[in-house]
Amino acid sequence: MTLDTARIRQHLKAFDFKALFIEELGWDRYKAQPLPVPVDGSMYSLQAQAEKRGMVIFVCQADGAGCIPDYSIRRKIEHQATKTTYEHIIIYTDAGRTTQIWQWVRREKGRPAACREHTFRREQSGDGLVQKLQILAFSIEEEESTTLTRVTGRARQAFDVDRVTKRFYDRFKKEHAAFLGFIKGIQTETDREWYASLMLNRLMFVYFIQKKGFLDGDIHYLRNRLELTQQRRGKDRFLSFYRYFLLRLFHEGLGHHSHSKELAALLGEVPYLNGGLFEVHDLENNYPNIDIPDEAFEKIFDFFDAYHWH
Repeated sequence: MTLDTARIRQHLKAFDFKALFIEELGWDRYKAQPLPVPVDGSMYSLQAQAEKRGMVIFVCQADGAGCIPDYSIRRKIEHQATKTTYEHIIIYTDAGRTTQIWQWVRREKGRPAACREHTFRREQSGDGLVQKLQILAFSIEEEESTTLTRVTGRARQAFDVDRVTKRFYDRFKKEHAAFLGFIKGIQTETDREWYASLMLNRLMFVYFIQKKGFLDGDIHYLRNRLELTQQRRGKDRFLSFYRYFLLRLFHEGLGHHSHSKELAALLGEVPYLNGGLFEVHDLENNYPNIDIPDEAFEKIFDFFDAYHWH
């Protein structure tokens, strides 16, 4: 299922959750009265936005001060909601529409409930949340086979993070900040952060498929191509690995069906990957002089290698 990530991001920033779930993610309309939830002497209102096989998406508006309720209050709100709708996701928003907190709770027999939350701020690119939402999308072809179990499984896949993955992402945040510092040619900080996320998402995907042997049969494809590029061109001389090799791998290799002999000689045998991740991005059109030195990729490949992906 091909999703329009630009539209998903647009709905997120507009706080238009009905359009997001119904028009973009294939969820169903859900007509219900707002659910009043009393907590510690205050009344909160949960407004249903959409549902899928019994899992409901709720929005909880701001408290009396215009703020998102604190964590302890959110847990109590969520607990109250289970009495009416056991499976759900609650999106908490502030009155100024600057911040969202997405809350999902994992429940397993014999284990304590585990609350998972994702915070999104309007000025952010939202790439992390967009990736989670893509997992929650359902195509027309899936309608007949979709059950509540499948929907809750998708929610778990999107929001549940085990401790190993959490350690990875804690380290990943540091690597993201370091990678961000290497990017040249983008003047706006938010755009630079967005592009750093895009590049790392691309690299993680490529790193994963190289370990499967899908890139010229070489499980060390990226590092070997970096070294080969430096041997041919010199480290950061003439053209960087980013401009000489990676952009062509992304846009012409993985992003296109047909490859010229010259491109095949540069990239080796690589597959066409549909889905839009490797298409020329708006940021790359808006900032044609982007460059990233080889050192950035040497460091990020060291980070990936440390986790022994399979």
